[in-house]
Amino acid sequence: MEQDSHSGPQTFFTDLLEHPEFEYKLFRQFGLACYGASTVGECMSVARGMPMWDLPGWVKGWSRVAADVRKLADSSLERGRKFSACEHYLRAANYFQMAEYYAIIALGNHVHFGLMSQQCFESAMPLLRWNGESVSPGINGRIYPSYFFSPDASGEARPTVLVVGGLESSAEEMYFNYGVSALQRGYNVMLFQGPGQAGVLRRQADSRLQPDYEIPLQLALDYLNAREDVDSDRLAVIGNGLGGYFASRIAAFDPRVKALIVNPPHTNLHRMLVQVIGQRALIIDVDFHALNELPPSLMRGDLKLLVLNICRRFGVTHLQAMIKTSMSYVVEELLYRIQCPTLCIRGMDTHQEMVRQSDDFCNGIRSQDKQLVLLPNLHEADAQNHFSNIPRLNQEIFDWLDERFHPLDD
Repeated sequence: MEQDSHSGPQTFFTDLLEHPEFEYKLFRQFGLACYGASTVGECMSVARGMPMWDLPGWVKGWSRVAADVRKLADSSLERGRKFSACEHYLRAANYFQMAEYYAIIALGNHVHFGLMSQQCFESAMPLLRWNGESVSPGINGRIYPSYFFSPDASGEARPTVLVVGGLESSAEEMYFNYGVSALQRGYNVMLFQGPGQAGVLRRQADSRLQPDYEIPLQLALDYLNAREDVDSDRLAVIGNGLGGYFASRIAAFDPRVKALIVNPPHTNLHRMLVQVIGQRALIIDVDFHALNELPPSLMRGDLKLLVLNICRRFGVTHLQAMIKTSMSYVVEELLYRIQCPTLCIRGMDTHQEMVRQSDDFCNGIRSQDKQLVLLPNLHEADAQNHFSNIPRLNQEIFDWLDERFHPLDD
């Protein structure tokens, strides 16, 4: 079989693993393919031959494939092929969100790509098999753009999951991570975006993450409890990534949370960052514009992307300012307040601090019904979100939740 100039797939993936600056996000896209968010071929068309630290190049690559897929969606819809149009719009939304992510950390025009992601997703919504709507809980001029889905438009009061993304997620991406699986099992789903998250940054450039995330999440619970098609006695919160910290905060303060799932638990963001970035980060300072000048012995390329992203979400420009701000993101002293049924998930092969924090979390909460699940992970990039086998992740989550909420089977 003739090979191209890239020496075949094996060398391509070997190169990715040796230069992980962009590999993690690409790996996420491969994992989401099983729920219709991507195809391996379209992802490879972006990654093949892409320089590793070319942030604008990755924005251009993902926006190109997103625009191409959107054209396919528009063409299918014009010909009345609604199923094909829906599939294409969903993938286009996900690819535009990828362009948005890299534009945010490259200080580019992320708003354009974010709004394109939202538009494509909303174009797909009326073509889906379930009922969906855009919702905007908010207060004092702050709007939190979110989505609410139900398996049908019957208005039946159903068990409901409130999904809270983490540092870099969008509501559109969380639809693929958890939303599809929840809806297939008969749950309502609210995909929430709060301060500092992608959907809010599209409209409010000054929005920042905040340690007291229970405040915006209370607005989401207010919204859900006001709906007649939500069974308030069967309302769970799922926290993904740093969303595990956000979800823990609301479960500690609001008894309306009847079940909590954290994937994984985050009890102390500062300790986590020091472990991941390394002790050298405590003694150096650098403007985020100059991060790429640091040698790999001080900080790996993929960690530089993490620092860039956190700085943008915190609204700071220097490494030391980011580290200082992270000290406010703690939930350790509040764990005793969490008494609802709780599922804690982490990878089997992960770094020491994540193991420590998951143990601290499970030992600290006072729930009489708590469970720790360890999932296998392919490599380091998979240790937190389990993108190599998301159906396995969702099987663990929703089998556990089914046993407590007992939703009706189809």
